[in-house]
Amino acid sequence: MKKVGIVAAGSYVPARKLTNADLEKIVDTTDEWITTRTGIKERRIAGKDEHASDLAFKAAQDCLTQTTYRPELLISTTSTAEKSCPYQASIVAHRLGLTNLAAFDLNAACSGLVYSLAVGWSLMQTQGYENVLITAGEKLSRYVDYTDRASCILFGDAGAALFLSTHQPEHEILTVELGSDPAGSELVIMGGLDEEFYFQQDGRNVFKFAVEKMGELIERLKVKTGITDQDRYFIIPHQADQRIFEAVAKNKGIPAERFISNIASFGNTSSASIGLAFKEAWEQRRFRKGDILMLIGFGGGLSWAAAAIRW
Repeated sequence: MKKVGIVAAGSYVPARKLTNADLEKIVDTTDEWITTRTGIKERRIAGKDEHASDLAFKAAQDCLTQTTYRPELLISTTSTAEKSCPYQASIVAHRLGLTNLAAFDLNAACSGLVYSLAVGWSLMQTQGYENVLITAGEKLSRYVDYTDRASCILFGDAGAALFLSTHQPEHEILTVELGSDPAGSELVIMGGLDEEFYFQQDGRNVFKFAVEKMGELIERLKVKTGITDQDRYFIIPHQADQRIFEAVAKNKGIPAERFISNIASFGNTSSASIGLAFKEAWEQRRFRKGDILMLIGFGGGLSWAAAAIRW
């Protein structure tokens, strides 16, 4: 197999912050209640005329400034696209000035970025692509009911991007895991007809699923990469709920500092969240050569996806 690595990452968040103090003014909640139950302090909210594709485009711009390579394939992941056609990958490619490339959208809810990474990695192995751009653009605020105290506290808007290449692939993709449990497809619902846009979830059962599945995926990736608890590894999970990370850390005896979290600043940004946390940790130089990074997504569908990266 040819080596494929992540050579660049990009991100974008809207300027407007929605803090817990702001939410206290519009719904029956408190900063303490939100922080205790989710770990979230604030989230970013896109403007009325700022769409999911805009967030993906700006993240892609950021990503491409960090590499001289240009993609032959673009995969865009979103569950909040403002249009069915043109699809988000086409919009992003056009705005980036890219031509003569393959491009398509992928929707696996909050697992979408890692699903896209896995698909891109596979096509690079089988179809000869050398450079692949992956984007995530999510405007979840489009679906939020700000009278629902249980769900309106969770979500923010963001874009993220990863660039995969076979050229100098230092941060090598080692293995991936993909799956879903369609029996749980009704546990997370977002969207509907034009007059029925909404978000709803069975929070208790989704929480249980996320804790169990993340723990299982960590063990699978440890086996597939041959690492033990004595080796340096970090987990970059979908930023859904700080309590999920804490429960997995407790169940598996994993030090809390091995979990990369920025949920306090951005909330749940669906498929953009892993890329957002990955980019921030990269900029903070959290990792050193030889570390194993586990990117783990889980969400509606119920879907899950994981990838192991050697730094």
